[in-house]
Order: sequence, then C-alpha cells, then structure tokens
Amino acid sequence: RFLDKTKQTLLALGFEEMRGSLLENEFWNMDALFMPQFHPAREIHDVYFIETPTHSKEIPEPYLSNVAAEHEGRAESGSRGWGYLFDKQRTHRLVLRSQGTALSARQLGLQPKIPGKYFSMARCFRYDTVDATHAPDFIQIEGIVLSQAMTLPHLLGMLMIFAREVAQATEVRAVPAYFPFTEPSVEVHMRHPTLGWIELGGSGIFRPEVT
Repeated sequence: RFLDKTKQTLLALGFEEMRGSLLENEFWNMDALFMPQFHPAREIHDVYFIETPTHSKEIPEPYLSNVAAEHEGRAESGSRGWGYLFDKQRTHRLVLRSQGTALSARQLGLQPKIPGKYFSMARCFRYDTVDATHAPDFIQIEGIVLSQAMTLPHLLGMLMIFAREVAQATEVRAVPAYFPFTEPSVEVHMRHPTLGWIELGGSGIFRPEVT
C-alpha cells in the first residue's frame, strides 16, 4: 500500500516511471556513475555477482568509450578522472542491481526529455547482515529531474516536497554528504516522533563526468 501510494504521489508530481532488469552489468550499475573500479563498495562482500552468465553482451558506443575516458581523465569534461586504466572487460561483469541510480544512468543514455522528471521503485540487493536497519534486498525510490535551469535550491525544494508528501514529515533538514556521482551532494533527514532524526535518502546534482 505504501509503495502504491508513493507511486501515485510521484505521478501526480509529474514524474514518469523508469523500469529495468534486476540483473545489471557493472557499467550501468557503477562505471557510468563515475564510481572507480577500485571502490570498496564494488567488492564481493558488498555486491552479489552472477555465477552464470558472468558477463553481459556488448555495451553500446559511444557510452563505453566516453565513460572509460572520464575514468582515465582524458574526456571532454576536463576532469582529472581517477588516475587508472579503465578495465573494459570488468565493466561487463553482471551483478544484482545494488542501487536504483543504475536506472537513472540508463535513462540518461536513452535521450530523455529535457526538461523531464523520472522515478523508479527499484528492488536492490546488497550483501548485508540482516538486522533492524539492513536486509539483503530492499526497495529504493530513485528519481532524476532534467533541466538546464536546475540549481541546488531547486533540488532542496524537491527534497522538501518529497519528505512532506511521501514521508509525511513535519521537520526536515538537508545536510552535506558525499557520493561519487554527484557534487554537491546532500542527504535529507526528518525528525521521527520516537527515533529522532533519521535519514530519508541521498541526493545531489550529477557531476559533469556523469552527464
């Protein structure tokens, strides 16, 4: 019921739904999001790798070459990159989708509407020990807003609307955060009546290396 209500809320706010496979290659799940191939969150203790087949088929151009160039620091964005030689074989490695942002990365490659707003309710998988706040699979609500006029105040405004409309929050705050694929990056927190301040999610403006 909660997921249904959330979907209807986002549709009412003008978002279109993104969908995708639970199986994803490292390219869309991580590399296209400018996450370096040596990042610790990409190891077997954090991500579920697929046994058979181990690798996906071809990754379309020019996306593969463009992303490799960004990681190596020789792309048009002018970024210094991560300072290593990008492994074009590893990027085909199949995993269970570990973050809904993989759907946003794919959407950027599908010639999306600009301006446009997209969301997904993505089932994600991470190698976590089950406790009160962790599970090996979970639903992550993901969204992107595309516009040449977007600024950080627009992002903060969207986060406040999301917190009020979806989480029914009355006290909300945005705090600085870090993600490999956004800069600036912020987390949105809400005050829970018994738990105190809790994190609702992370967000930010995509870095030039991603877009």
